[in-house]
Amino acid sequence: MKKKNKKFDFNAKSNFMNDLPFGEKYEDELKVALNGQMECKADRLCQKTGNIYVETESRGKPSGINVTTAKYWAFCLWVEKREAQTWAIVPTKILKKLMKDYPIKVGGDNYTSKGYIIPKEDLLNQTI
Repeated sequence: MKKKNKKFDFNAKSNFMNDLPFGEKYEDELKVALNGQMECKADRLCQKTGNIYVETESRGKPSGINVTTAKYWAFCLWVEKREAQTWAIVPTKILKKLMKDYPIKVGGDNYTSKGYIIPKEDLLNQTI
C-alpha cells in the first residue's frame, strides 16, 4: 500500500502541525508575488462596469500582458467610497488562459490601446 502524503491531506484532522506546511506554501507564493514579480493595475471603471481591462497593445506596439515579465498580476477592484481597496491577485499564466475566452476591444487613453475586457467575477474565480 502506498504511503499517503499527509502534507496536504484535506481529510487529516485539522491542527497546527497539519495546517502549517499548507499555509507556509501559499504564504511563500504571496511573498514571491509581492517581491517585485507582480504587475499592479487599478481600474476606476471596474466599480461601474463590473469588468477589468487587460491591455495587450498600445499605439500599435505590444504592451501590457504581452510584454510583462511579472509572474503575477494584481488588480485593484476600486470602489470610490472605500478608503482601503480590495485587490485580486492572479498568476500571469492563468490570466493569459482566461483572457482567451473574451474578444479584444479597443480602449485605454484616447482609445489607442487594445485589450481584453474580463468580467470581475470571472477573474475572481481564478485568483489565488
